[in-house]
Amino acid sequence: MKRFLTILVTAAMAVACCKEEIVAPTMFAHRGCWSKAESGEFITPENSVAAVAMAARMGYAGIECDVHLTKDGKMVILHDKTINRTLRRASDYSKIEEPVYLADLTFEQVRNEYVMESVNPQFRVPIPTLEELLAECKRVGIIPMLHSSVPQSYRVAQEMFGDEWICFTSDYELLPPVREFSNCLILYSIDSGTAEEVIPYLERLGGKCGVSTMKYKLYTPEFCAALTDAGYQVQASIFKSPREVVAQRNGITYQLTDFSIMPSHKPYDKWSSKGEGSYEWSEAVQCGATVVEIDYCGTVEVVINGNRTYTLTRETAGHDIIGNRLFDIAPKVDVRQVDGSIKRVVAKVYKY
Repeated sequence: MKRFLTILVTAAMAVACCKEEIVAPTMFAHRGCWSKAESGEFITPENSVAAVAMAARMGYAGIECDVHLTKDGKMVILHDKTINRTLRRASDYSKIEEPVYLADLTFEQVRNEYVMESVNPQFRVPIPTLEELLAECKRVGIIPMLHSSVPQSYRVAQEMFGDEWICFTSDYELLPPVREFSNCLILYSIDSGTAEEVIPYLERLGGKCGVSTMKYKLYTPEFCAALTDAGYQVQASIFKSPREVVAQRNGITYQLTDFSIMPSHKPYDKWSSKGEGSYEWSEAVQCGATVVEIDYCGTVEVVINGNRTYTLTRETAGHDIIGNRLFDIAPKVDVRQVDGSIKRVVAKVYKY
């Protein structure tokens, strides 16, 4: 409980700070901290026990996971309705060409006939049950966020974690029953609505709650302020770059992400400049992060690790922080002034 309350207090303090200062939201790894090889195959599979351990290693507060039922009603962790994208045949590790739906497979079938895709044979294991994934969260000390429409999954989380878990769904009818037996944080996933329209739903829930959305246009500074001033959490859900940076600037308190990171550790190396520039580290980092802090006015372009581009604009001078996790590459940062002026750039590299 103490750890969970600390995270919530940190988020609240971030909102209370001056709006000009960018304070990192609480970071959650979407489907765990997974990674892919250049071939497109998973290294660390999403929604796996290994992805939970990696999230803890890299300092995320918790992970989001997807709960679904097999044909015989067993709760397992899988995002898609079909197994094709993330699983292979256990017998020969071959791809599954024809659509195979999880709901058509018994628990014994899915566990014995298929394994998770990974270039690392160590991770070619069956998909985990809900209990197995939650047990790993407990072991490594991070918070599980259940993206689930299976009511029984909420009961299991409550039994294993008390109130130190997060209920996350777009089905509002599932939420009031959760509040009857749990004081966990509830995040109501929305696609539309003003703050004035959303707040009554949260008031009816009571306790610790907030909203989450994939619609970045909803999260204006006014929307975020209205929710956080009323004591609610605001989560940006897998926004693309550079929109997650703008959401941070606008006042989100939680960030569910596939790639962003805000390390609290000390960096092992850094580079600083008073203007635009480029820098590439000669040493590849097996598991780490690249974080760029930039003070500027106008429009700038920041490219991190050669593959993620951020074009950012500020009408008045301000500060942004951009963090990306990395695996098995040499960190690289390119900063270019498009229009306006750059006062300071600091690029940091972290190892885990």
